Amino acid sequence: MRATSIKPRPTSWKPRVKSIKINKYYMPEPGEGLLAILSHRATRRPVPKFPRTLQIQTVTGCQADCIFCPFGETFDFQPKGRMDPNLFKRIIAEAKQHGVRRISPYLMNEPFIDKDLFQKVAYIHDQIPDSKVVVTTNGGLLTKDRVNDMLDVKDALHALYISFQGIGKESYEKSMRGAMHFEHTMENVNYLLEQQRRRMTRWPKVWITMVSTDIIDAKKAVSYWKKRGVRSKYTALENRGGNIADAESFSKSGHMEYFSSCTRLFKQGYINFNGDMVLCCTDYSRKQVLGNITDSSIQEVWNGEKAVGIRRRFLGDQIHTIDLCRDCKVDEEVEIEG
Repeated sequence: MRATSIKPRPTSWKPRVKSIKINKYYMPEPGEGLLAILSHRATRRPVPKFPRTLQIQTVTGCQADCIFCPFGETFDFQPKGRMDPNLFKRIIAEAKQHGVRRISPYLMNEPFIDKDLFQKVAYIHDQIPDSKVVVTTNGGLLTKDRVNDMLDVKDALHALYISFQGIGKESYEKSMRGAMHFEHTMENVNYLLEQQRRRMTRWPKVWITMVSTDIIDAKKAVSYWKKRGVRSKYTALENRGGNIADAESFSKSGHMEYFSSCTRLFKQGYINFNGDMVLCCTDYSRKQVLGNITDSSIQEVWNGEKAVGIRRRFLGDQIHTIDLCRDCKVDEEVEIEG
């Protein structure tokens, strides 16, 4: 694990951004007229009154310690546990009421640690059949029994993203660390693909994903999976809200820009196992807890004074005043899909 210490920046500090990109979202200012609102809507979207997508941490823990993830550095200092089943069902009921488009039953954890994962997947699909259920895994626990359990829920699971860093043993294990071993994960993935062919099923849609760094050859890896007929892509490296202090040292371009065009806080809801709703999926240290839904609701927290105030500051060129956002950088490379 990397020992890092992130020093808070003074509120007078401002990010040195080459060009602030216009965000896809907007929030009407108090007293703003109809003409101004219509002008905004011509090019941007209003912030929804309820998250379009939800990520739910059903349990804490992960057996990996990926170089691009703050999990290993923050886990010892964060609350640990399993989400109460009644809370989970209440979240799904509220999501059903508001027609949430996508639900992922994981957040800052390895979802396959949850032994009831696919019962939850089936429950979500049963309650909200039009919502896409998506899971991202490191593949280390993608054993034969779990693969069969997953395929048994059929189209209840829309997509499975497998974080498989590179296509060489040395670069893979240097990137994913922890208890991750190249041959074991490759065996797991091969079994999944074989079983899908045998059952002649297209669900879930399988993606092999990776974070582009100078440790792996992402383009070569994507090409490998494409030749095997598997969807694959890589994404740009982030420093996860400043939680990966040395990210720039292993970035592909060698230069990272402030993530001023981020849209996560405007459309996605993130709920920890204990009901805490955090600002972002990168908030492993819980710097921005918007509220707790145990004795409240997602809608109340989402539209609460704290959440609305943060969004307004982000759009008002005051990112430097927001813990987490003010230190968040992304590599200049863009996402590539295969």
